[in-house]
Amino acid sequence: MKELPCWTIMKCENRACVARQPNAKECWEIVMELKDYRNEFKVCQDCLVHVLKTEALPFTPHDLTQLANGRRRCPLARSKR
Repeated sequence: MKELPCWTIMKCENRACVARQPNAKECWEIVMELKDYRNEFKVCQDCLVHVLKTEALPFTPHDLTQLANGRRRCPLARSKR
């Protein structure tokens, strides 16, 4: 699962997302460059993508499945207003 792109892990449908560009940085690196609330509130640190790819926390496969099933929206996703 670590090799999967963020949009696959998050089931993101935003085809225009900057994380989908060829040779894009990791999604949390993009958020850090935005210098907005997402970076200030550190929304990526407990995101499933960040945890999986950085191995920040030790989870069992069952834990990861539970996290994936209850995932929040991607921080790079456009908000619906």
